[in-house]
Amino acid sequence: MAEQKTSTFGICGRMFSIAHELGYYRSVAVTGIYSSSLWKVDLEKKLDASVQAAIREHPALCYGLSNQTTDDGLTIFASFKEVHRDDLIEVINYPSETSSEEMSESAADSVLRQRLEKAHTSFWPVGKPAWRIIVIHHPAEKSFLGGAARSDSETLEERRFDIAFVFHHAIADGLSGLAFHNAIMKHFSLISNASSEPEWPLVVDWDVSLPNLVEDRIDLNNPQRPDSEQPLMHGDQPAWPGDTISLPPGNGYRSRLHMAIVPPETLGSSLKFCKSQGITLTGYLHGLICVFLSREAAEAPGFRLVTPYSLRQFTKTSAQDIVFHAASMAMYLPGSDLTAIRKTQPQSQEESEHVIKIAKDFSESMAREVATSSYIDELRDVPDAIEFRKSALGILGKRRTKSYEISNLGVGQNPTADPDAKPMVLQRLMMTQSGSVIGHAFSVNCASVIGGPLTLSITWSNGVVEDELIKSLSLYLKRSLERLSKGE
Repeated sequence: MAEQKTSTFGICGRMFSIAHELGYYRSVAVTGIYSSSLWKVDLEKKLDASVQAAIREHPALCYGLSNQTTDDGLTIFASFKEVHRDDLIEVINYPSETSSEEMSESAADSVLRQRLEKAHTSFWPVGKPAWRIIVIHHPAEKSFLGGAARSDSETLEERRFDIAFVFHHAIADGLSGLAFHNAIMKHFSLISNASSEPEWPLVVDWDVSLPNLVEDRIDLNNPQRPDSEQPLMHGDQPAWPGDTISLPPGNGYRSRLHMAIVPPETLGSSLKFCKSQGITLTGYLHGLICVFLSREAAEAPGFRLVTPYSLRQFTKTSAQDIVFHAASMAMYLPGSDLTAIRKTQPQSQEESEHVIKIAKDFSESMAREVATSSYIDELRDVPDAIEFRKSALGILGKRRTKSYEISNLGVGQNPTADPDAKPMVLQRLMMTQSGSVIGHAFSVNCASVIGGPLTLSITWSNGVVEDELIKSLSLYLKRSLERLSKGE
């Protein structure tokens, strides 16, 4: 039996453990929408074996919240001696008569959305792994398969199933979610259908490594930069929505999710346009969001964007590792820019120029953020557990300073190009997270698949912004990209 290891998961673990403890933030999820023609029993057997292989491959998956704390009250994560299936895998079967709550989404997407909202609203239990997967089996859908669904009487039928990898943010960043799906697909393709049934519980009889912490890979005591290289500071400037921050009464917290799917042809045209303008798709979406909010929130004094980015290039950590190696950048759009946008006509050339300018400013801000190593200040300045908890509680009753977050997880890819060698095919990818109580009003998360669609997932905490605003924003972003693909 391997020796049990304990860790607080370092600086990042401290931030998210306390946020979780106070009820400010719950979880992240990276979900793959797959198809397979395997028998359901074979699919689940291979998936179980793939999960076990991923656990052996990634030490972070062996940790969960313990009932122990440090002297300053910080949660301690402990490795497990054995892992039980019921603690890790939830399987849901939905009948074909499942109906959609919204006309804009399929019945299958409605089921997925509701289950993710529930997952992002839930707390993590003590003594259990700090992650889990939710597997949802759907009936065959004509809209999903791109053709007429086969009859139920046929022996094998290609069907949709979803795998939502939900995790405590202390143990992993968003890119880790993609790494998890890559591991599952890799092992799934290597496991034979004739392989034996995997045994549960999984006995952890190997040595579990301590987590790979970002502070162990980056020198946080680097020399002070000259004034000319100091990052721009704008934390005191007013920003929409400016609401007073408060905790939901009782157990009233509810994480919300809305998703929009951008077809592959629209995504391809949008990427070509962005490349021609020297901007990124993330920056372009940021510009569109600013234009939308400028008109919807006529009294907004400014917008403060937050966007996470990976530190793996600086920590020399593989994209296939499950770790938390990320930082975030803040960017501010002042009221003068919003006034200029409001003076333009919707869908005009002048409005488009504002969008492109904002996108270019976004890229310049990110380049400056990296060049000045601002992430070092961010990590070094995170207070200890006592001070961090005190400052987090002190935010209650004050005005919100962050407008929204935008992130781009990147592109998912199937492990082989041979269709006959794909027992499971990744059709779509999406990233979601729990709605923030004290941070940004909403979050826009982007993820795509090579040759497939882009999924825009907007998440928020119930009551922070109106549902109709989120739905209107989602529709606006999707239609804007469609017009772009048509050259309008």
